Amino acid sequence: MPGDRKCGECSVLGDSIICKVESECSYMKVECFLRIRTEKLHTVIENRDLGNPDTIVIHVGTNNLR
Repeated sequence: MPGDRKCGECSVLGDSIICKVESECSYMKVECFLRIRTEKLHTVIENRDLGNPDTIVIHVGTNNLR
């Protein structure tokens, strides 16, 4: 069970692909930014207080791969 694991806090940041991702884990926070591109998400991360998570997962740009 996810709630039984001892894990550090995790933030997941990404574009519309992760919008429907839900977490049953109290230690995981998911933030979706519609239509955001890689460069813009980089700016958001630099200017935003993300707290102090142990892990940050960034999922963006998949639709723009060439």
